[in-house]
Amino acid sequence: MLYFFLNLIAHTAISAALVLLMIYRLRINQERRNRRGILYLLPFILMGIVLVQAIAFTIPRLLDTTDILRGVYITKIGSVEKIDFLNNAMTVDGERYFYNPFLHKPTVGDELNITCTRYSGYITDMEKTGE
Repeated sequence: MLYFFLNLIAHTAISAALVLLMIYRLRINQERRNRRGILYLLPFILMGIVLVQAIAFTIPRLLDTTDILRGVYITKIGSVEKIDFLNNAMTVDGERYFYNPFLHKPTVGDELNITCTRYSGYITDMEKTGE
């Protein structure tokens, strides 16, 4: 679970840094200190990035903290279709799941029984089925 909480802290820090940068750029806009006209749009672009970051990563992980602390998980069975470049996420039957790459080493085509969180799809336990 340490990997989950470190990941949560990292994504929360990224979201907070983007919000602070957006506020800083808004102040520059308000004081009319931009040197180039196109930079007036930067806060709106940052707002979009913050929303995507928060909706895709930070908020689901925050919602899952209570489930992890209580030990409430869901169980699914499926076949691994794809493993991401950083080896910390995989696609199982069309759904994306995140896992600790130091503990789990799945390969494409494995039939897995996974135990994961509801919102972020973080895998706490993974076992091969069949064979």
